[in-house]
Amino acid sequence: MSFHEELLADFQKMLDYRKAVGYTVDAYKYAIMPFIKYCGSTFPDSDSITMEMTDSWLKERAYSANNQAAFISCLRQYTKFINFLGKEAFIPDDRYSIKRISYEPYIFTDGELKALFKAFDTYTASAGNKRFRPEIVVPPLFRMIYCCGMRPSEPLHLLCSDINLETGDIYIRESKSHKDRHIIMSEDMLALCNKYDGYAGKREWFFEYRNQPYRTRWMTAQFHHCWNQSGLVKHGNPRPYDLRHAFATRNLMKWIDNGNDVMSLLPYLSTYMGHSEIASTLYYVHLLPERIRNSAGIDWKQFSVIYGKEGVVNEG
Repeated sequence: MSFHEELLADFQKMLDYRKAVGYTVDAYKYAIMPFIKYCGSTFPDSDSITMEMTDSWLKERAYSANNQAAFISCLRQYTKFINFLGKEAFIPDDRYSIKRISYEPYIFTDGELKALFKAFDTYTASAGNKRFRPEIVVPPLFRMIYCCGMRPSEPLHLLCSDINLETGDIYIRESKSHKDRHIIMSEDMLALCNKYDGYAGKREWFFEYRNQPYRTRWMTAQFHHCWNQSGLVKHGNPRPYDLRHAFATRNLMKWIDNGNDVMSLLPYLSTYMGHSEIASTLYYVHLLPERIRNSAGIDWKQFSVIYGKEGVVNEG
């Protein structure tokens, strides 16, 4: 067995183990597979992962701070697993640790959302992208993220059997914190999904290309393509994830404007969005406009006392 084949075999064992105990593996595939290929081709005569390989790879890729932090985190788990198998492998120490830079969510204006969704609905594919049928996939995909408050990866991992196109029930499996959940679509979203389903035909994945779910990188590329097509000017760095942020903050603003009891409704929003702690939902309080955060009708400090946090933790 070649060095490359041995690394792949050990990596598959790790993935199988993580799946068996209920963990997701997509981040590891994305981070580690290219590294394994690089080690196999650049150091074919080696018999273990070394510090030299790690340093050479980091120099080759020139990661951003956040991407390097994510890679090192995955590599540590992989090489620890190799050690667990009784083999040698270099485990990156604290010298390789990089503090992640907190991402500042992009707050869409109503006009930006309107222009962006118009671009989704009037998608014009480039010649090289037509085979992915983006004009069919893009409108329901991004509406599902926004209208259902989903993490961008969640629609991409839906099987056709996970969506009830009669009742609008969506079963989301293996989400963050490994908690499955059910959510219900609005009537408009359900109608759009039924229309898309008619175009897409028989398949396993709800959003599928050549028997595989669409990739996160492809989805992100379509988001930025549509932003550019819309003619909007950025005042930050918008991402698909910000559609989920928009879902949460707009629900909070609607409840406040309608005079609803936000304290009693917040746990429902937390459950719907799949948060493991309600403090993650409170994060959205700090994204609200100042006039709403200072609303006399809401005692945000009382939230802090009840739930133990101020609502400014990173959202998940």
